[in-house]
Amino acid sequence: MRKRKTPYQKKPFESTGASNDTSANVYMSMLLSAAWRALTAQQQRLYLYCKAQFYAEKQKPNNDPLCFTMNQSKWAALYGLYEKSNAKGFYRDMSALIEKGFLTCVECGAITRTKSIYRFSSMWQNYGTEAFTVSPSEMTLAMQRKERTKKP
Repeated sequence: MRKRKTPYQKKPFESTGASNDTSANVYMSMLLSAAWRALTAQQQRLYLYCKAQFYAEKQKPNNDPLCFTMNQSKWAALYGLYEKSNAKGFYRDMSALIEKGFLTCVECGAITRTKSIYRFSSMWQNYGTEAFTVSPSEMTLAMQRKERTKKP
């Protein structure tokens, strides 16, 4: 693949034009997927902010090019997605993104009181098929507890 000779020029309706502005590409195949449509509007919005955060982080956690961090100072203070007192809403929506195959939880920072590390996943493409699975190792601690308490 060739490198672009001139950098992409942001269109006026896309950005303010600031050099540190990042984009978060979302393709039609995702927007039309059953997994995307199973998300609430707030969960879809959280996913877009996760993508923006992913592209904004220059130093990737665990040196994994698909990982990013998301903590309370980002989702409450910086992005204004949830009130600081609504951590439950944030974790509920992140769990939905994991359950639908958009993300996996690499490291849950709940026990160590550190940033949780998430990784993008392509499992959403298999949502609703027999090939779709989310293993316990890809879930947050709260999701794992919930799975254990489910009745068969």
